[in-house]
Amino acid sequence: MVSHRKIKNGGVTLIKNRKHVVCIGMLSLVFVLSALAVLSPLVRAEEPPKYTWKDVTVPGDDEFREAIISPDGSKLFILREDANTGDIKLLISADNGVSWNSFAMPDSANRLLVNTDGSKMIVNGRHGEKSFYMSTDGGHNWVKSNNIDPSNNHLFMSPDGSTLARCGDDGETPPLYVSIDDGQTWTQKGNICPERVLDGGKMIAIDGTPSIVKRSDDYGLTWTDAGTRVIHDTTLMSISTNGNSLFDGHKISLDGGVSWSSIPAEVPMRGADDYIVQTGISDDGKRLLVYVRPVAMNASNLPYIVMSVDGGKTWTSQGDNEAGFGSVYSSSSASRIFAMFYDMTTGAAYYRLATLPTPPPVTPGGTGAGTGGTATSSTGSSSSGASTAATTTSSSASSKKPEKSSNLAETGNSIWLVSGLAIIAVVAGGLALRKRP
Repeated sequence: MVSHRKIKNGGVTLIKNRKHVVCIGMLSLVFVLSALAVLSPLVRAEEPPKYTWKDVTVPGDDEFREAIISPDGSKLFILREDANTGDIKLLISADNGVSWNSFAMPDSANRLLVNTDGSKMIVNGRHGEKSFYMSTDGGHNWVKSNNIDPSNNHLFMSPDGSTLARCGDDGETPPLYVSIDDGQTWTQKGNICPERVLDGGKMIAIDGTPSIVKRSDDYGLTWTDAGTRVIHDTTLMSISTNGNSLFDGHKISLDGGVSWSSIPAEVPMRGADDYIVQTGISDDGKRLLVYVRPVAMNASNLPYIVMSVDGGKTWTSQGDNEAGFGSVYSSSSASRIFAMFYDMTTGAAYYRLATLPTPPPVTPGGTGAGTGGTATSSTGSSSSGASTAATTTSSSASSKKPEKSSNLAETGNSIWLVSGLAIIAVVAGGLALRKRP
């Protein structure tokens, strides 16, 4: 009798313990699912955003001279020359190329520079002319400046427009002159010509034999070596608008040239003999662009653009192989790319604009779509017309069936990936429901 009671009591105790474990397990599941409902936008697997390309129609058939995009990406600029009269025109668009305003330019205007939002513009005058021209009213009027040595016509402007600098024709010949009053007066500084003039009197240059990155904090009067790395091909070096990020197609620096590292994945080339002719990098160093040219170009083997939005971990090609021969221009964030190409058959210039969508902000507890939902365009990037979808080197896992990973422990946590959403399930005692034998 005593033995039977122990067994009975033992059985009762076991049943109670099982119920207790099942109860704890169910409460854990409820807690985890509740947390996921709140945090699901935050744990959604990230997919690199892709650029959307569209053709930009530019009125007229004047010969192309220059094209740029304002650093903030809000305006597009094109300098063109009338083939019959030689007159220079400036075309400006503030709506992604949907409409354009045309302005008459000074004779032989060249090397157009704009400040961050495009409100201040400067151009060089005729080659050898002792002047440059400035507009602060959107291109309607241009004021001529006559206070500079005519041999120093390589022009620079800081992003905020407060600092102007000039040096030799080839961009390397000293001396360097600086103005902080819109060119009314000029002061001779050091003997190094900058690659980029920054705000607050800062400059960055690639100088010396062998060439290394140098920096100045006093308007180019004195310079210090940023690091020790030798720059073998200075023509491929791109410098961000803020001067913090540098990229040459193979190595990248995020501290102004002090330290360097190889990009995580090499730029994918379509042909073994293809070579890089131009690079670009955003202020934060995450967005990179590379313009690649084949050794032998023809109608079926054209230059192409390759881009990365994750610091070179993955790369995306423009994909349509219609880049032609031309140049690529980027905003400071590289969220917008303005490209000019020449048609290999007709020789006519045509233009394309790439926009990187920006996902809506994620709000805990909200219904933010993250990268998987409807994306809104970046500042000033609303556009219409046909676009060419870019193809990416990485494939999405969202089309795969849910796959369970190995358990962290026999009664620990497991993770499932369902359409890019990380889901945590707690396996604790009786939570794994099984039919009792």
